[in-house]
Amino acid sequence: MKIAVGIPHDAFMHQLIQLFSALSTDATAPEWIHLVPAGSFKGIDGRGPYTLADPAAVITHSMHAGGGKLPIDENHSIDLAAPKGEPSPARGWIVQLEARADGIWGRVEWTPAGQALMAEKAYRGISPGLMVAEKTLVVGAIARASLTNNPNLNLTTLHHRSPDMDLDKLRKALGLAATATEAEILAAADAQATAISTHSAQLAAIMAAAGIDAATAPDQLVIQLQQRQAAAGDVGQLRNTVIALQTSLETLQQTTARGVAERAVDDAIKAGKVGLKPLRDHYIARHMADPEGVAKEIAVMPSLHSGGLVVPPRTGETGAEGLSAEERQVAHLMGIKPEAFAKTKADMTLETL
Repeated sequence: MKIAVGIPHDAFMHQLIQLFSALSTDATAPEWIHLVPAGSFKGIDGRGPYTLADPAAVITHSMHAGGGKLPIDENHSIDLAAPKGEPSPARGWIVQLEARADGIWGRVEWTPAGQALMAEKAYRGISPGLMVAEKTLVVGAIARASLTNNPNLNLTTLHHRSPDMDLDKLRKALGLAATATEAEILAAADAQATAISTHSAQLAAIMAAAGIDAATAPDQLVIQLQQRQAAAGDVGQLRNTVIALQTSLETLQQTTARGVAERAVDDAIKAGKVGLKPLRDHYIARHMADPEGVAKEIAVMPSLHSGGLVVPPRTGETGAEGLSAEERQVAHLMGIKPEAFAKTKADMTLETL
């Protein structure tokens, strides 16, 4: 009898640890960049303190106000060079924002020129352009960001992963869809690491109870139990032992699959995927049976954070408050009355940090 465990063993576990560890080292062109610190923060130049009070509202306002794409230039050329009629090309476009424990991160689609700059490691930092309230310095939106070698905020540097990191290989190893983001990869790797630890501890207990060397591989454990069965002739007792082992391992497999599924679905809910929250249990159950298929399905769902649900306003269309149709939609999504939103907008100023 051969038991299909479904949990990584020695060789695969070693490969997983190598790939997972590489996520913390240098990278050529990062998919995600750190844009705004969490909580209250100051610039190195002393400006502030600024406050990121409501990351979800900032994300919604930023993506809607920016039309779903926020530019990344060099050394604030959009603000400094463009007004003089000088070039200010984008080196990348922020197409998605995500709230994390350390602030707001953005997913970047780099231009060829931007990719070349990243490959050369020409820049090490990011300087965001933030819309903040003049009196309170509360962050209201991200307008854009700039590549810089003199960052003013304590943000994660651009080159924090390994240039030879193979994300596709890691996605495949973790059973994720090809569209899985770095955040989803990290979550799955974390869940898998926990499962490996739990699995090892449980196997050790089973081997100790059976009087088998703890260094024995799981498939060899079953073989040794079968050999004991043949030698002892005590079919009933040994059969029960093998069945108990099979049940224990299958239970662990299901627990691990559920943990990965819950993490994937909950992360998608946090990302604003529409219609997913009411069907959370349904999608968790489906993910346990078909993780790649469900990941693909979730990936194409519209998100409140990506600007995909807003009907573009007609150019020049404004309401009685002086807001465009897009701005009124943003106010609605943020739960703010149009009049209050218009006043807040008037009190905002651009801070390049």
